[in-house]
Amino acid sequence: MLGLILLILLFIITYLIKNRILEKYKIVSEMDVNRFLEKYYFSLNSKTVSLIKRKDIEFKRLLAASVLLDNNQVDINCLDPAIIKKLKIDLITYSFPCQGLSIANMGRAKGINNEESKSNLVWQIYRILNESPYKPKYLLMENVPNLLSNKFKDEYEHWKNKLSELGYKTFTIILNSIDCGSIQHRRRVFAVSVLKNLRTPFSNDFEFKCYIDKITSSKKLSLDKKRKKFDDIFKKFPSNEENLSCLINHTPSRIKMIDSVRIINETNNFEIPTLTTKQDRIPNVGVIKLKNDFTHKTNYRFISPREAYRLMGFDDKDFNKLLPLIEKGILNKESLYRQAGNSISVEAIEIIFQVISEIQMSSNTNENLKEE
Repeated sequence: MLGLILLILLFIITYLIKNRILEKYKIVSEMDVNRFLEKYYFSLNSKTVSLIKRKDIEFKRLLAASVLLDNNQVDINCLDPAIIKKLKIDLITYSFPCQGLSIANMGRAKGINNEESKSNLVWQIYRILNESPYKPKYLLMENVPNLLSNKFKDEYEHWKNKLSELGYKTFTIILNSIDCGSIQHRRRVFAVSVLKNLRTPFSNDFEFKCYIDKITSSKKLSLDKKRKKFDDIFKKFPSNEENLSCLINHTPSRIKMIDSVRIINETNNFEIPTLTTKQDRIPNVGVIKLKNDFTHKTNYRFISPREAYRLMGFDDKDFNKLLPLIEKGILNKESLYRQAGNSISVEAIEIIFQVISEIQMSSNTNENLKEE
């Protein structure tokens, strides 16, 4: 009953916020909504531009409200660099598309310099910074480890050199979420760029790694803490509606897949491999044994979207904000898995932000001492 009440409240709150923001900007009729949205490009699969005009009016109203509430600039190719100075932006994060770097696409991976590569979008960040007279204090990049591979390391060095010309010193590390308080193995490259006039407690990548290692040394979980977090994420595998909706069909291809992946609830170390954007493909994080009496279903299920979000470090209160969109069919399982698999581990990003915060606090202290 409490869950139903919370869901109803979420619907009401979403409805009120959406209508108030649209009324504020005088976006009332469907024609108004279409006129507003046609200024932007949207994609529902991160690959192709979607024809939003044909979508349901409620979906379009929610999308318009979201753009306004988030101040979403939508297309980085069209972003005016003047916004940096206008908003006095101190931090830019850029987790650019990884398709041009991904091991899964090695035959087609074109790096970051090839204009035909999706990863080439990173150079829009350079354009914006280069054309802005006001430079943010910090830049934060996250991407797949293959960026530092032999194939692409020269391109990455070129990128760092261009940032250096703009006045930034860049520190790079490969961080694994399992070392940051997560039970997920998720190796990602993080690069923190800092304006050269700001003092940092490290001067090169080795010192940067040592600095972060001191932070992560107290974050890594013991076996008992991994077990507890594992249980918190999977809630001892209940047979609720969300989980039953993830039962795997009894087909030859699915049986073959089950035979080749790990059974999550038979793990002994309570560690999970990297979450991907698709759970019905190999590789994935594994499957969960769940006995049931459904016809044409196996006794296994995929992890649920909620569990995927938990695995990335999000709380249930974060996932519950999506429930109105799930109930309306605006977000389906595929899009939820894609969002979770493309996101950054909360445990890892918190450590990076801690480092940036400590640099900023040190900078503030130095400024105060100068004034005295």
